[in-house]
Amino acid sequence: MENIYELYTPEQLEMIHNSDHYTMFYAILGQQLIDELGVEGESALREATRRYGKDRGAYRRQRHLDANVKINMKNLFSIGSDLPADPRFHGDQLRLIPEERNTHTLRCPMAELWIDEGYQYVGRLYCEEFHPACYSSYAFGYTKVGLAKTLTQKGDEYCAFNIVLRQEDLPEELKPVCFEHYDPYYTGQTKSIPKAEAKTGFNLLTLRVYYYMVEVVRERFGPEGIEALSHGLEKAAVYAADHLKLAAQAMNKPLDVAFADANYPLYWNPDEDPVWEQYNRHGAKELLKKEFYPVLRRELGL
Repeated sequence: MENIYELYTPEQLEMIHNSDHYTMFYAILGQQLIDELGVEGESALREATRRYGKDRGAYRRQRHLDANVKINMKNLFSIGSDLPADPRFHGDQLRLIPEERNTHTLRCPMAELWIDEGYQYVGRLYCEEFHPACYSSYAFGYTKVGLAKTLTQKGDEYCAFNIVLRQEDLPEELKPVCFEHYDPYYTGQTKSIPKAEAKTGFNLLTLRVYYYMVEVVRERFGPEGIEALSHGLEKAAVYAADHLKLAAQAMNKPLDVAFADANYPLYWNPDEDPVWEQYNRHGAKELLKKEFYPVLRRELGL
């Protein structure tokens, strides 16, 4: 495995740390649901992942609509991504037009980490559920998502995406919303949409995927499911502390609150995180404050 501390800048390393912690936060909590709740736990995790995907797709769509950007595949994958750019990611873009995006992902750091840490099954579940839900939601439910190969599937050497939005499938009222040639009065994009930054970008993703786990688990299992999530949060906190210690040592930086806040996607003080204003339902924030933060602070000695 490559030594990231010899290859990347401090700014890139912060992004990598936030990305990897987001990746493992999902995997640890998801695996705990499966371990404690069995096949029904897996079903709940899949539903939570779909809800999270739909949320992200709708969020991307609204940002594009607010900037007078047409809702199509070219714009989805080229304007204002909500996923911070990871320098380790590598892929071949075979086709990108308003109706279609065809790509091969040759290297995915999320898949690599899931496999290395023993969470390949949960990672494949994420791939199966998140991408169709997100891309379909973005285009009002009319996107067709083909995922023929995934790096989280044993034997697959790349991810093969074929994502299609056919104009003939759209109702008449949506055609000018999605494609310029149906809108003779279209004047173009009206404002820029900045790309997601490391901390704020992965904070938004981590908090939302966690929120939907809480939502679905409460609906389906009640206290039993919340207990399973609590165990997952404790494990996620221990994992986070261990890797923050290693990162600080490798970067020759003090392991203090500032370092933890910069290199972990969740805010050190959740009461200062504005995202909770939208997602503080089902006791999600209080559960995190009760089960995750005390363990993280204890393990870090902060």
